[in-house]
Amino acid sequence: MALAQKNERIDLRIEDSQKDLLVYAASLRHQKLSAFVLASALREAEDLVADKAHFQLPQAQWKAFCIALDRPAKEIPALKKLFQGRSIFHE
Repeated sequence: MALAQKNERIDLRIEDSQKDLLVYAASLRHQKLSAFVLASALREAEDLVADKAHFQLPQAQWKAFCIALDRPAKEIPALKKLFQGRSIFHE
């Protein structure tokens, strides 16, 4: 399996004390600074994106949500006609 080539770079301007903290934290994980910063940033980004994809509702709202999901779909004649036509991707 070939590794993807890393060809993008991000430059950061930080205070000495911030860098010292990051270097120390990286050493606790036995990682190089850049690997530690990248892993930490990616983990934060994944959590943020997951928060946009996952949600929680109070019990009553969850039940109403599930009922709405389980309802049969409404038939929309114009939409049905649209999907019966030829797709622009098949031309």
